[in-house]
Amino acid sequence: MAGDRRVHHTERSKWRLTFRRLADDALAALQADDPGPAQRAVAEIVDLAREMGSFDYFHSDDPVEAAKFVVSDAVAVLWESVLRHDGFAAFARRVPEQLIRWEAEYGWTRRGYGQVPEKETALGDVLARLLTTPDMWRKFAESYLETLDTAGRADPGRPRRVYGSFDDTRYRRHERAKDLAVWHDMLLDRFAGTPEDELLDRLIASPALAGAELTFLRAKLAACRGDVPAAATLAAECLKELPGHQGYLQFAVEVGAELPAHSRRLLSERAATAAMLGDGP
Repeated sequence: MAGDRRVHHTERSKWRLTFRRLADDALAALQADDPGPAQRAVAEIVDLAREMGSFDYFHSDDPVEAAKFVVSDAVAVLWESVLRHDGFAAFARRVPEQLIRWEAEYGWTRRGYGQVPEKETALGDVLARLLTTPDMWRKFAESYLETLDTAGRADPGRPRRVYGSFDDTRYRRHERAKDLAVWHDMLLDRFAGTPEDELLDRLIASPALAGAELTFLRAKLAACRGDVPAAATLAAECLKELPGHQGYLQFAVEVGAELPAHSRRLLSERAATAAMLGDGP
């Protein structure tokens, strides 16, 4: 972006071609007898793609879309290589940190539309396809929770920077909870009401998570355990923060939560709109 003379201007204009070539070469090298270097290369490329959503490294409004790089496809090939070549123990040790670092609530493009977003899938879905036995799920979940707690402890104890009321540390934990929501729902579906149910208590107590999405996870866990009053109270808390959130609102209605005034108004407006559309030709 700054026109560094170490990179020729014609190379800068062809960054998409260079990026795709490096990505394709690294992914192909995962089939080598020793895929270790390729695994590290793919991880660096995914790290760069994750950062491209926030930092203007290239002259492009949406660099991930411009590069035609589907992050979830690349991660799937990488994780399959780790599992196949290094075994499940290494997989369970290395992949949780990557999942936490790379997962993104709305995908990896800036705009969310185009050819690339249509091909993307949550990394939780990628992971679920690779965990083929109950024992793999349990052991991976244990490793994930340890890694998640480590990430939380690594966050600054005090806000790294505060502008007015902005708390950078709390914001990071909010975003982490939202990014990992799909995966956390999978853990909830897998372990609620089973002998591994206590893993979910560790999940909702993790210092790495915060915000309405964490409260929503606690509400869903309470509902799974039959504690409907607690679920209703927690759902109402979610709506105080995000009164128009469709998922929170639907869940709150299901458990009979007392809706905030703004949420009741939005629900009425949506019902009126649906009725009007239903009466149309």
